[in-house]
Amino acid sequence: MGKRIKKGIIASPGIKIGKAIVFHGDEVKIPKYHIGEEQLLDEISRFEEAVAKTVKEITEIQEKITNESFGDLAEIFSTHLMAVEDPIFTARVRKKIQKEKRNSEWIINDITIKFISTLSKIEDEYLRERIIDISDINKRLIGNLQKNKKMNLSDINENSIIFTSDLTPSETALLNREYTLAFVTDHGGKTSHTAIMARAMDIPAIVGMGDITSCVRSGDLVIVDAIHGEVIINPSKDEIDEYTKYQKDIQEIENELAQLTNLPSKTLDNTEILIYGNIEISDEMNTIKSHGAHGIGLFRSEFLFLDKSLPSEESQFNKYKQVAEFFAPQIVTIRTLDYGGDKIHGVMRAPREMNPFLGCRSIRFSLKNQDLFKTQLRAILRASIIGNIKIMYPMISTLEELLEAKKITYSLMEEFDRAGIGYDKNIEMGIMVEVPSAVIAGDILAEHVDFFSVGTNDLVQYILAVDRANETVADLYNPLNISVLRLLKNISDIASYHSKPISICGEIAGDPKYTMMLIGFGFREFSMNSKNMYQVKKIIRSVTVEECEFFAKSILEMKHTKDIENAIAENTKKRFPEIII
Repeated sequence: MGKRIKKGIIASPGIKIGKAIVFHGDEVKIPKYHIGEEQLLDEISRFEEAVAKTVKEITEIQEKITNESFGDLAEIFSTHLMAVEDPIFTARVRKKIQKEKRNSEWIINDITIKFISTLSKIEDEYLRERIIDISDINKRLIGNLQKNKKMNLSDINENSIIFTSDLTPSETALLNREYTLAFVTDHGGKTSHTAIMARAMDIPAIVGMGDITSCVRSGDLVIVDAIHGEVIINPSKDEIDEYTKYQKDIQEIENELAQLTNLPSKTLDNTEILIYGNIEISDEMNTIKSHGAHGIGLFRSEFLFLDKSLPSEESQFNKYKQVAEFFAPQIVTIRTLDYGGDKIHGVMRAPREMNPFLGCRSIRFSLKNQDLFKTQLRAILRASIIGNIKIMYPMISTLEELLEAKKITYSLMEEFDRAGIGYDKNIEMGIMVEVPSAVIAGDILAEHVDFFSVGTNDLVQYILAVDRANETVADLYNPLNISVLRLLKNISDIASYHSKPISICGEIAGDPKYTMMLIGFGFREFSMNSKNMYQVKKIIRSVTVEECEFFAKSILEMKHTKDIENAIAENTKKRFPEIII
């Protein structure tokens, strides 16, 4: 048997078998020397030439991925461009060259190391994952100072699986997609730019595998199982045969299930269960629509705020309009900004928070930065005249937050009325339920919302007091804990009693193992990534609501998480042996 390693984070699902290439990237050596007074102007010119060349290269990468129909991904590199051309950064380098009489590489690397050191101490997962962006810029700039010939992943000319410590966004963009079967990294997480790009490009990827590059050598035959988070190095013939069959089975099932695309998403007793898509960038629209989605259940607007400067009302309007037009007359639910000030460029940074997950983020941040919030709401309202848009406020924990958010929205509507600006006067406003207080006070909140959407990823984290990114306690993060399941049933019952639509998103919504249980809890709207839409729809069309309710009731009578896991696994295997999970 081959060496099996299982501890990675699935960034983009899929299974691939092929030969490994261990990519160490461009080796960046930092020369350190002092320069004389007479060399200062030449050194500054050398720095400025490297900046200009770096800008040219990043612009070319932007053009390449735009031409490959990944226009939204090009925006990642707008941030890189602004960082390289940042007048504060360039002035600081020039000043240090003149004052300290050190070479450019030495100074740039010192500035970068100091910045990375600051980021690495921050608890927030998203910010930590920006380190790779800073490293990308540093590596490219120093390489151009030294006029190094760069190793290029676009030069790969045979089917390969890339193993590397971490892929920078620019390296990911330059992957030769014809021959890159998959990639695996030592570092990184699900919210990194590289992971986002892998999903958009449909390249299977496992990240955060620790020391995988020390376990594999170039030329090794490997199996990347980005469904279970495993890598098998130099597999046996039996393992190759097993996974080859697995690949074939998956493709056959996908082909078979694809025939469901235009069939109704209804149970055997004719209850409609709506399947919506989750979207980060508009490049994902075609895939979601081709899988038969009823619209967008969660438009994560955060991607628009990744640049160094805040997005204008016009730029946001154009993005919301693009998605709304594409899916019209289907629903597009736009979640307002779900980040904190620690992640948003162009906003004065607040003091570092000891626990950012319990701090000023999501709706709290928006309510304390109303100019930013109003700009986003104006863009959404303007786009609402074009398509069927809903507004969703994230992380509502109190009635007061909800009422204030709605008050601001209504005030903008009044401004639009006075100015004669068109918008959907009946636009629906709802909340994302992702903290326990929103469930406990759900009956009160129901009086002031048009719909609920349950964000299970954060809800599980807050119910169980577990940081899902913390490896020390990661085993405690489990959506099948009875406390989580009881609250899911509670909020569904509250929504039903008040005749409010309720959807569920997050990982469990798109996991076919949980479909019967969630239908049994009363959920009739699911929002997910496109990968498992066909499998979820297959289950929906194969069951009755009555049997789902009976199954869900049996689950709620259990106490131990392991018993619940076993019951769900056994039910799935028995009822749907053809489903690949």
